[in-house]
Amino acid sequence: MAALAVLALAVTVVLAQRALAEASDVVVRGEGDLLAQAVMTELAEAGGPPTETSLARVLAAHEADGLRYVGLVGRDGRPLLEAGKTEIAEAELHPGHTTRAGKRVRMTGPLLPRRPPHAPSATPPPLPFPPLAHGERLERRGPGGMPLLVLELEPPVIETLRTDLTRIGVVGAVAGVVLLAFALAWSRSAARLASVEAKAAREQRLVALGSMSSVMAHELRNPLASLKGHAQLLLEDLEDGGDAKKTTKAARVVAEAERIEALTTSLLDFVRDGPIERTPIAPRELLERALADLDRTRVLVRASEASAHLDVDAARLARAVHNLVANALQAAEEGEVEVEIVLRGADVVVEVRDRGPGIPTGSEATIFEPFVTTRTKGTGLGLAVARRIAEQHEGTLTVANREGGGAVFTLRLPQSER
Repeated sequence: MAALAVLALAVTVVLAQRALAEASDVVVRGEGDLLAQAVMTELAEAGGPPTETSLARVLAAHEADGLRYVGLVGRDGRPLLEAGKTEIAEAELHPGHTTRAGKRVRMTGPLLPRRPPHAPSATPPPLPFPPLAHGERLERRGPGGMPLLVLELEPPVIETLRTDLTRIGVVGAVAGVVLLAFALAWSRSAARLASVEAKAAREQRLVALGSMSSVMAHELRNPLASLKGHAQLLLEDLEDGGDAKKTTKAARVVAEAERIEALTTSLLDFVRDGPIERTPIAPRELLERALADLDRTRVLVRASEASAHLDVDAARLARAVHNLVANALQAAEEGEVEVEIVLRGADVVVEVRDRGPGIPTGSEATIFEPFVTTRTKGTGLGLAVARRIAEQHEGTLTVANREGGGAVFTLRLPQSER
């Protein structure tokens, strides 16, 4: 819309300049006609044929009016008498022709003066002087043999017009730039506002989900612990009795209880919102905590030794890295997973790379939403917990497809100022 408004403004300025230029042509023509009539009248009043002296006298008399050149030119284009300096050499030689070049205007007209308004129309005005021939002598000939009067003038209206046109162009350009700048600033503000509103809405959903999940997790934990304990005792008794069928069923009850227990633990991790407790920890020690119960044979670790320690909440960050690596191991199936943790400037950067199927186009944002998963047995909380931990550290967690196949998860956390 701003671009269309600027385009409309530009078209308006151009049309205004063109209209002003056309109007100025009329004004300049009128001033030229008046000046030409005054010149012819003064030459007629001087008596006798015009001479260079009389032309010079007329030029000096009207120099303040912008007159810069007076000449009598024959029909073949040869100058007969001149006063002043011409700057428009190439111009058509026929009565009524006007040429503009820069500040000057060249006008060509007949030598006869106009009829005074009070003169009777039936009485032709007398010739003020004999017409000129193509030579140094003046001879009386018919009106068709009269030379042409050529004037070059610099009307003040041209300079005024040029100034006005420049001002119009400058004002239009400034207005266009200001409009575009305002539109750009407004669009950026609107985008930031939309981002803030989306984040606030997501936070509101997370708060509601967190409250519900916290209540459910706490309510389920005690009966679940009791169920798991009794199932484990039952499994031990059945294993001693040798009933394979009942033993398998009891083992399934224990496994499902452990799965529900892991889900409640993930829910509590997700809703955990306490203050960040930063403590110094070495990068490799942090990775040891994160990879404690994972398949280390498939994990390639790269820990930077540029910093003796990282100043982070070790327990939470280890949990986030654990979730990212576990997700990568599941996506890569039998492939290798690369984990790198470095200190880049004032940020702690953890990158987890896998060679799995990658991230479907358009799911880069929804993949971090709670309970969003592509696996049949997944809870959809691992990545959500990792992003929650990143946000609690005032950091970010992003994902991108890896060149050659797979995905790259980048966890970026700002270091504490201390």
